[in-house]
Amino acid sequence: MIKITFILCQIFFSLLISQDYYGAMKNIGKISENGADIIIYYDNKGVRAYMHYYDNRYDNTSFYLFGRGDKNDKSLQLRSLIASEGSYWDGGVYILEFLDDRNRILINGNRLANPLVLLKNDKDSRRILGEPLKIEDIIVDESYFEEYQGRQLELSKYEKSGFGESLASLNNLILTKKLSPKAIKNFDSDPVLVATFLFSENGFFSLSTSTLEKYEKNIYKDGSYIVDPNFKGYTYKTCGDDYDPEEDYEGKCKTLNFYQNTSFSGDIVFIEVEIHSTCLDDSCSHEYHQLRLFNNSKVDRNYGGGWYLISHKSGVRCDELRGGGSPPCL
Repeated sequence: MIKITFILCQIFFSLLISQDYYGAMKNIGKISENGADIIIYYDNKGVRAYMHYYDNRYDNTSFYLFGRGDKNDKSLQLRSLIASEGSYWDGGVYILEFLDDRNRILINGNRLANPLVLLKNDKDSRRILGEPLKIEDIIVDESYFEEYQGRQLELSKYEKSGFGESLASLNNLILTKKLSPKAIKNFDSDPVLVATFLFSENGFFSLSTSTLEKYEKNIYKDGSYIVDPNFKGYTYKTCGDDYDPEEDYEGKCKTLNFYQNTSFSGDIVFIEVEIHSTCLDDSCSHEYHQLRLFNNSKVDRNYGGGWYLISHKSGVRCDELRGGGSPPCL
């Protein structure tokens, strides 16, 4: 009975997920052998794919692709996470175009010098490159599957240096066990805490002198504001609660909110940061950051494990609970 139930579950799961395999190898068995393959999965959330670029001379690169789409689309635009030589980074958008009644696929993106053309069910690719990743092993950022419902955001890449170096320093402190076991456990399990460390190390505020509170995200629902339990994080205040806002003419007192939406279950963690200065107007804006962090916890820290900063964007956002006023808060 148990075996029958297991088989039925496998059949049901296969109906929910479909897949396509494409590949192409060149000069098989020779010194200049190289090739690539891709496995594409379709489910009720969208598209997840894994592409492997192989060269037996110098370069092996993995591409984790994800985004919206379905089996009937003739082309797909997917976000990417790239892994190569023990590093991970945001690879931007990759375009997949299906050709010849889906018997070939054209792949174009920033990391590729020239677009790849792969063949459906290429046997040589599968034999040499091995079985492709299962859908559950594809690293994704589930925040990209959501549609933002708030005001339009114009964000740009955060260009100032320091964050990467600070994260490398934190990984080294954990590796060499120069932090307490409790601190190491907290940093390993709490990406929001990692973000607070990065901002403190880069001079946005001081962890040691700021007051700490539990962050609460207020959302408007059914005619009133309520606390959304999906959002978890911390609030830091650089001034005490007894400071007089009327005397903070230069906006030196700041409130920093660090949080993540825990309803996203992908491997890449989407962290949001708000930096509010004193504002007495009817309409206020604040500095806003988006960080995407990845913890390569399956690999020993001596061999590339630890936290990676995949991307960091910033801009100005209007206070959601206050409206009107001058740009950017029209």
